[in-house]
Amino acid sequence: MRTKDELFREAQRHIAGRRQQAVTRAERMRAAAFAAHPELAAAEEARVQAGLALTLAAARGADTAGAAQKLEAAGQALEEALRKAGRSPADLEPRFTCPLCHDTGLYKGAPCRCVAQVARTLRREEINAASPLALCGFDTFDVNRYPAEVEPELGGPPREYMAKVLQFCRRWAENFGPQSPNLLFMGGAGLGKTHLALAVADAVLEKGFDVLYTSSAALAAQLSREHFDRDSEDSWLEACKEADLLILDDLGTEHITALTISVLYELVNTRMLCHRPTVYTTNITDQGIFEARYTEKVSSRMLGNCRLFKFFGEDQRLKQGR
Repeated sequence: MRTKDELFREAQRHIAGRRQQAVTRAERMRAAAFAAHPELAAAEEARVQAGLALTLAAARGADTAGAAQKLEAAGQALEEALRKAGRSPADLEPRFTCPLCHDTGLYKGAPCRCVAQVARTLRREEINAASPLALCGFDTFDVNRYPAEVEPELGGPPREYMAKVLQFCRRWAENFGPQSPNLLFMGGAGLGKTHLALAVADAVLEKGFDVLYTSSAALAAQLSREHFDRDSEDSWLEACKEADLLILDDLGTEHITALTISVLYELVNTRMLCHRPTVYTTNITDQGIFEARYTEKVSSRMLGNCRLFKFFGEDQRLKQGR
C-alpha cells in the first residue's frame, strides 16, 4: 500500500516511461524513413544546419534576417521532400499520450492532470487487488435483492430502507470533503456492505481524492509485521493515516492484541483530529460487543461523528449460490 507521495512518484515514473517510449518509437520511425528516402535525411540535415546558423547569428548580435529566410526555405524543402515520400511532418515527431504536457508531467509550471489520472488508475488497481470485489459502482447496487416484507426490528421493508441508504451514500460521495461524517455499515455477511463501501470509494476516487482500502485483518497483520520487522520499508499505517478517505472493511475479523488496539487507536484518533473521513464495515451487529472488543476508548472514536447504517436481509452470496 503506497502513500500519496509514493503514488504520485510512481505516476510520474509512468508518465516519464510513456515519454521515453514515444521518443524511442519516433526515432525508429525516423531512421526507417531516412533509410527508405535518403533525400529526407538530406533535407532534415539542411534544416538543422540552417537552424544552427540562425542561432549563431543571434548569439553574435548579427543581422538574422538572411539566416531566418534560409531556415524557412529549408523547412519548406523538408515539407516538399516529405510530401514526395508520402509522409507528413508528424511522422518524424514523437506521438505523446498527453497533448498538454507532452508526457513531461508538467503543464504551465504545475503537475499536469495526466499525472493525477495515472495515480487514480494505480490506486484503482491497488484497491482491486486488495478487496474481495473489484471497485463497484452505485449503479450495480441492486436494492431489489433486499426483502420487500416488513422487518420487525426495522419497522419497515428493508428494500425501501436500503434505497434510502443508497441515496444517502450517493449524496455523501458527491459532497465528500474533510467535514464529511464517518460511515459505519453493520450487518450479517453477504448483505452488500463491502459493495456499497467500494461504490463510495469509486465515486470519491473519481472526484480526485486519494482513497485507500484495506480489510481489518490485512491491516492488523501488516502492522504487526512492520512493528516487529525494523527493516521493513512498508508504511501501511502512514498511508492509512493520510488518505483522504479510508475504507476499513470487515472489522471483527482481525486478531485482537494489545498492539492491534494501540495501532487502531492511533489510526482512528489521527484521522479524527485531521478530519479525514473513514468508512467502516463490520459483521458485528451488537454495539455492546463492538465496544467490548475494541475498548470504549477506541470504539467511541470509531463511532464518533459517525452515521451508522444497519443492513438487513439474507446473505446475497448464498442466494446466488442456490
